[in-house]
Amino acid sequence: MMASCKVANARLARQRGFSFIKLMLFLAVLAAGTWTAYNVLPVYNAYWKVQDVFESVSRNLSNASEEDIRAKLPDLFFVKYLKEGDLPREFYDNLEIRADGNRVSISSSYHVTVWLLGPVESVDPESDYDPKDLRGMDRLRDALRLDFDFEPHAETP
Repeated sequence: MMASCKVANARLARQRGFSFIKLMLFLAVLAAGTWTAYNVLPVYNAYWKVQDVFESVSRNLSNASEEDIRAKLPDLFFVKYLKEGDLPREFYDNLEIRADGNRVSISSSYHVTVWLLGPVESVDPESDYDPKDLRGMDRLRDALRLDFDFEPHAETP
């Protein structure tokens, strides 16, 4: 009787430990997913707002000139709660507006890099570097880097 109680207690102890390990693994996966979403969702949110502004410009300002549209864009971005820092400089450099009095075509393209663990430190993260040259934590930072290319576009139907 005593031996069977010891065996049952040993099984119970292993089962409790195994459940704790599963719980910790589940929480780690949940935390990683939450952290990734926390860093990626603002990037997509800014893109969706830009796309919405472009579509409203193509619908509502089809008779406006290119200069008028460029002058109104900051106000339209402000209405959508887009701050200047939400979009990279490359967005404004690649902004193309074609207006002929009846139709408007507006587009841009830009690149966003999300560093989940922060940018690499041993080299300039903006330069073209070889990932083989990285060491230690910089290798992990580079591996967990997410690159996004966006091309918002809209034109009057």
